[in-house]
Amino acid sequence: MDLGLEALTSASANDRDVYRPEFFRLTNPSDRARLQEVLKNVPGIRVHDELHSQLTELVRSLNPSVKFTKPELDQAAVSHRGGSPAEHYGIWVFYPWSSRLVHLLDEQEFALVRTDRNRNKITREEQAVLATKKIGVLGLSVGQSICLTLALERSFGELRMADFDALELSNLNRIRSGVHSMGHLKTVNVAREIAELDPYLKVTLFNEGISRENIDRFLTEGGNLDILVDECDSVDVKIFCRQKAKALRIPVIMDTSDRGMLDVERFDLEPARPILHGLIDHLNVDDAAKAKTNEEKLPFVLPILGIDTLSKRMKASMLEIESSVTTWPQLASSVVLGGALGADTCRRIALGQFNDSGRWFVDLDEVLTDRSLKKTHDSPLSGYPEALTHFEMLEVAGALDNGVAEIQLSNTDAEQLVLAARSAPSAGNLQPWRFLLHKGRLLAFHDGSSGDSLLDGGRLIPNIDMGACLENVRLKAAELGLSVAVTTYPLPDEHRLVGVIERVQGQATMDDLSAMINVRHTNRRKGDGAVLTGEQSNKLIAAAENIPGCTAHILTGAEQLLSMAEVVGEAERLRVLHPVGHHELFRKEMRWGSEGIAPLVGLDLPSLEMTQSEEAAFQVARDTEAM
Repeated sequence: MDLGLEALTSASANDRDVYRPEFFRLTNPSDRARLQEVLKNVPGIRVHDELHSQLTELVRSLNPSVKFTKPELDQAAVSHRGGSPAEHYGIWVFYPWSSRLVHLLDEQEFALVRTDRNRNKITREEQAVLATKKIGVLGLSVGQSICLTLALERSFGELRMADFDALELSNLNRIRSGVHSMGHLKTVNVAREIAELDPYLKVTLFNEGISRENIDRFLTEGGNLDILVDECDSVDVKIFCRQKAKALRIPVIMDTSDRGMLDVERFDLEPARPILHGLIDHLNVDDAAKAKTNEEKLPFVLPILGIDTLSKRMKASMLEIESSVTTWPQLASSVVLGGALGADTCRRIALGQFNDSGRWFVDLDEVLTDRSLKKTHDSPLSGYPEALTHFEMLEVAGALDNGVAEIQLSNTDAEQLVLAARSAPSAGNLQPWRFLLHKGRLLAFHDGSSGDSLLDGGRLIPNIDMGACLENVRLKAAELGLSVAVTTYPLPDEHRLVGVIERVQGQATMDDLSAMINVRHTNRRKGDGAVLTGEQSNKLIAAAENIPGCTAHILTGAEQLLSMAEVVGEAERLRVLHPVGHHELFRKEMRWGSEGIAPLVGLDLPSLEMTQSEEAAFQVARDTEAM
């Protein structure tokens, strides 16, 4: 084996967890001896000594009103050292992971110069207050950006960071780091970046991540946190860390890196405030710890995220998780924005400048919009008829023979017939029929606003719907002992009037099917895959063949069923990805709660008996732009 390569591999492995630099003050003999050992034993050390430049900046910061010439500034910097040798002034900082030795001002002077450009957006008095604050960050994707921004502004005295994960190549789309850091713990990676920015900042790492066993230590060891920043992925951790923070009256903030959504929960000011704004109060929070699969986590994830407020592209990606994408997408621009929002909110909370709780959005797509862009496609709503009105039905009825029915239907009988008609099956359960009792006759109308489909130019489906409706009327009339005549499409130029039901002389013959009117229902449950018996198949085929020109084909083999499933699946995919098909399914057919839709009309979401993940996908797919 190449001994040089073996040594290199060993060195790389040994320094992976090192994140604290070493400090050497050359006025201290023991420090001087230690530094000599480092210089002797570590090959290839790169020395960076820009102390004089730092001293000139310090002089300017201490004398902002003085206009120095360059020679005057150089002399003032030398004088500031008070006669001590340049190499003895300040401190030498060695970064073992990069073999860099850097000469810096000592902490007080270093901090004064490094934060000088913060003033007076942050005053020196406020900077001193921030230096006393302890902030904890859980999760280091968005969390990394928040941590680095806090460090840049020097907005803390101690920063506690928790994450168990290592940096991977796929993280580098949003985590600002180098390829040489892959394989390092995210905590170590961020701690090193902070140390290279400001080696005096106190950073405490929880490399094992956060658990129920160490959350108390994370929140309280060395003094309670002043602010907790939650950027972790675990639903369980999100819940129990808030429960603990609430008990300790520690405010919590969270950024989701989608639409700039920022949550603030001021448990310090509102100790009785429900966690996560009460969005999961309807759930048993103990179940979150048991949730392992996406299916089990969804009841918690959806209310926390707010499915209706996700960005269109996030919704679209949600539909593709574990299909064309592996997990939730995050963009560097969104993560960096989250870092700014999170750090800014932490600073203002720490300084008593922000005291509210709630959820905010800083959505750049809404803030920065191109006013010249306009939608050019026609609305799928434009091709549908207006809803049929009572006045229009009366107008159509007036075009019929104005004579009164020989045997008039009573209001009670007409109501019974209409109730039976409503139980008929219809596409999407849209029930496109409307009824008018006029001069003793019951008129059945088709309402195109409900029943027409732009995908069905021949109006085949509405005709089937109305046929089922009139069939129920015939069956119910016979059950009531009423003999009726049904005249279909009596007006050649008026297809909205589908049928006229009139009572006639004669004895009605009852059909056993009438007993099934109130029993009939749509069963949308998935089948168990059991093969139909020969008797069942024969009955289905015989029933179909009773209708002129019709037959039934029974598919039984797994290969045949799979082939048909692929055809049906592709057809449904085309439907939901087409603007018209999408509108008709999600806006016309589906019943989303009350939403002003008549009771029993449309497809009730719970009746589809979906799993949590399927229902979530369906809710997301409701968004036209996301699709």
